[in-house]
Amino acid sequence: MPLRRAIPWRALPVVLLLALYWPGLNTWFYQDDFGWLNLRHDVHSAGDLAGALLAPKAHGNMRPLGENAYWLGISGLFGADPLPFHIAAFLTQAGSLLLLGGIMRRLTGSEAAGFGAQVLWMVNIGLAPALGWSSIYNQVLSGFFFLLAFYFLLRRNWAGQWIAFLLGLGALEINVMYPAVAAVYALLYERKLLKKMLPMFAVSALAVGVHLYFSPVASTGVYAPRVDGRIFPTLWTYWVWALGPMAWWLAILLTAGVGMLIASGARAGLLGLAWFVLPLLPYLPLPEHKMDYYLAVPAIGIAMLGGFAISHRPLPAVAFVVIYLGASLPASLGITQWQHARGERVEDLVLGVQEVRHSAPEQIILLDGVDTELFWSGVADLPFRALSIPRVYLTPTPNTRIAAAPELLSKYTLPAALAGRAVVYRFDGRQLHRAAGVTPTEDAPRFVNLADDVFRDYFGEGWHEAPGGYRWMEGSAAVRIGGPRSAGERLYLGIFDTGKFRVGVLVNGVDVPVEVAHRDNDLSEFRATLPAGAIGWKRMEVRLSAERHLLFGYLEVR
Repeated sequence: MPLRRAIPWRALPVVLLLALYWPGLNTWFYQDDFGWLNLRHDVHSAGDLAGALLAPKAHGNMRPLGENAYWLGISGLFGADPLPFHIAAFLTQAGSLLLLGGIMRRLTGSEAAGFGAQVLWMVNIGLAPALGWSSIYNQVLSGFFFLLAFYFLLRRNWAGQWIAFLLGLGALEINVMYPAVAAVYALLYERKLLKKMLPMFAVSALAVGVHLYFSPVASTGVYAPRVDGRIFPTLWTYWVWALGPMAWWLAILLTAGVGMLIASGARAGLLGLAWFVLPLLPYLPLPEHKMDYYLAVPAIGIAMLGGFAISHRPLPAVAFVVIYLGASLPASLGITQWQHARGERVEDLVLGVQEVRHSAPEQIILLDGVDTELFWSGVADLPFRALSIPRVYLTPTPNTRIAAAPELLSKYTLPAALAGRAVVYRFDGRQLHRAAGVTPTEDAPRFVNLADDVFRDYFGEGWHEAPGGYRWMEGSAAVRIGGPRSAGERLYLGIFDTGKFRVGVLVNGVDVPVEVAHRDNDLSEFRATLPAGAIGWKRMEVRLSAERHLLFGYLEVR
C-alpha cells in the first residue's frame, strides 16, 4: 500500500484506542495507586533514591522501570495528578499497537491481518484494566518491550532486540520469557536464528536468580507458588477469560477454531499460541491469585491468532471475530466505566478531606460513613499521606460497614481517648457533612502511631524524628499505652526493617519474651507476651531496646 494511503489506515487503531478508553484518561487514583504515590515521600537523599528505584516493592517484586521509575518520575514532575500517568499509559499502548500492526504485516503481508490483530488485542478484557488503573502500568510497559524486541528480531536488528529485551526485564518479571517466544519463532521460520537466542536464555536465568536472591519466593499466602495439578485448570481459566465472557459452548467453538487453524499447517497459529502460553507461565503457579490483567501481554497471542486467521481463512475468521468482539468489547467497556466510577468516589472523599484540611489545618479529622469498598479503594493504601493531608482517621465507634480484620482497622482508627480533639465528617457517597463529635474516654489508647504527632502525649524519652514523619530510636525509648483486656492479648511492635535484629521489651519494668510475628515487604511485626498480671493494668510503660538504629511505625495491644 502506498505510504500516503497507509498512514491513515495504520493510525486508525490509535484513534480507536482513545475512542474506546477515553474515560481512563479521566479516572482518578484508587487502591494501590496511593501506595506508589507515597514512594516519593520516602526519598530524601541520593541513597534513598537508589533504594526506591531498585529495592523490591509490592509483594517482593523488582520492577525498576514498570513501577518505581514510573511513579517517582511522574509524581516528581506533576505531583498527585492522575492525568500524566494515564497519558503515559495511553502513549505506551499506542506504540505497542503500532508495533503489533507492523509485526503482523511483516509475518503475513496483509494489512487486514495487522489491523485485525490490533483491534482484537485492544478490546481484550486483560488489557482494559491497565488503561484505567495506573498501578498496573507495568503490564502495558511489559507488552511494549515484548513487541519492540520482536519487531527488531524480524528486522534482524540485534542491538535493538537486546536493548528492548534488557529494558523489558526492568518492566515486569514475565519478560524473562521473551527468549522463549523468540525461539519459537526461530524454530518455525528460520532455525539458524536459534543460536542468537541462547545468550538471552542465560540472561533470563540470571535475572531470575537475582530476583530470588533479593526477594525470596513467598512460602505462604496467595503469592506462594503451587506447582501441582491446578496449573492446567488455571491455564484453561485464563484461556476462557481471554476469549471474553461468553457461553461455554461458544468458548469451545472458538477453541476448536484455533485448533483447526493450527492443524491446517499454519505455523503462524503455533506462534500465536506460544505468545499466549509462554508469557502466562509465570502466573500459572498462582491458582489462588488469578487476575484478569495478567492477560494483558498473553492476549497479544489471541490477537495474533485472529490476525493469522484473517489472512489464511478470511471467511470463517469473520464469524469467529464477530463472536469474540461481541463478548469482549462490552466487557472491556464495562471495566473502564467501573474503574472510572470507583475512582470518582475516591476522588470525592479524598479531595473533600483536602478542602476540610485547608479550612482547618490543625484539626484531627474523623471519617464516618466509609463502607468496605471505599475503605479498600480509598483509605487502606494511605491516600491522605500521598496528598500530604495529615491527621485523618476513621471514627473510633464500632464500624460494621467495613469488612476488614480488626487488627488492620485499628491502624486507621483514632482511639477514643484522643477523640475529644477531633471533628467528625460523614461521607454520603458524594460529599462530606459535619457530624456530631465522639465522646472521649479516659482509657489510654491501645494503639500508638509513632509516625503521627497526634499521639505525642504517649511518647516517652528516647525518640528521634525521621524524614516522612516516622520516629527512630537507637539504644532505648519508651511508650505509654493501654493495658490488655483479656489473657490472650499481646503487645505488637511494627518496625520498618526486615533484617535480622533483636528487640528487648520491658513492660512496667518486667522483661517480657519477644518473637517475630511476621515480615512482609519492608515491615517486621514483633509479638511480646505480656506478664500474667497485666490484665489489671490500665496503662503500661513500655521500654524498648535494640542494638542498632530502628525505624518504628506503631505499638498495639490486641
